[in-house]
Amino acid sequence: MKHLLLSVFTSCLLLSCATKDLEHCAPGTKGIIVAQEVQCTHKDGKLTLPAGLYQAEAQSAKGIYYVAPERLKTTGIIRDGHERGGLFIANEGWQWAWIGHPAFEVEENKTSILGKRGIIMPTHFKFEPFVHYTKAKK
Repeated sequence: MKHLLLSVFTSCLLLSCATKDLEHCAPGTKGIIVAQEVQCTHKDGKLTLPAGLYQAEAQSAKGIYYVAPERLKTTGIIRDGHERGGLFIANEGWQWAWIGHPAFEVEENKTSILGKRGIIMPTHFKFEPFVHYTKAKK
């Protein structure tokens, strides 16, 4: 039993070290506006990013998670092909689409023994084409 508990704890610790620190965005972080719907292709399929205002939801040292104004359309059968997600914009400018709940991850791990290193991180998708956006004014 001792070995089982030790191995479970070690696995959780290793998984948490492999993830990025997440925290809430600074107050006043502006959203981004995607002017038109974008059809994206990634290694596992396709997804559609809707047009509209994407609000800043969480951030890591590498960039900001922006949540889409409505669910992403995916090729999956889970949730009828509609998933909560958005765009991750890196500090260097590269982009990933993501599916998940980064803000929930921040809240859930404030009091855990793993601190800000969560285990249930958003799923990321490297995709094409590049999504053109503008910074929101408010």
